[in-house]
Amino acid sequence: MDSVTIVIIFIVALIFSVGFLLVVISLVPALNQLKSLLSDLEKTSYEARKLTIKLQDVSEKVDDDLAKINSIINTTRESVGSVSNSLKFLNKNLLKQSAGFLAFIPALKLGWKFMKKRKGGKK
Repeated sequence: MDSVTIVIIFIVALIFSVGFLLVVISLVPALNQLKSLLSDLEKTSYEARKLTIKLQDVSEKVDDDLAKINSIINTTRESVGSVSNSLKFLNKNLLKQSAGFLAFIPALKLGWKFMKKRKGGKK
C-alpha cells in the first residue's frame, strides 16, 4: 500500500474515533439524566399509588356517610309527614269546629284585665 493511502485511512479512522468519542462524551450526561429521571418517575409513581389507595379509602368513608345521611333524611321525612298529618287533624277537627269558642278568648282576656284593674282601683 501506498503511504498516502495509509495516511488517508489513518486520518479517516482518526476522524471516526474523535466523532465516536464526542458522541460518547455527549451521551454520558444524557444517560445520567435519563437514569435520574427514571428514578424520580419511579418515586412519583409509588406516591401516586399510595395517594390513590388513600383516595379510595376516603371515597368509601364518604359513601358510608352519605348512606347514613340518606337514612337520616328519610327518617326526617317520615317525622315531618307524621307531624303534618297531626297538624291537619288538629286544624280540621279541633280548630275549625271550635273556632267560634276560640274567638271569645281575646274578649275573655280583655274582660279579665278590666276586672283586675277595677278590683285594684277600689283598694
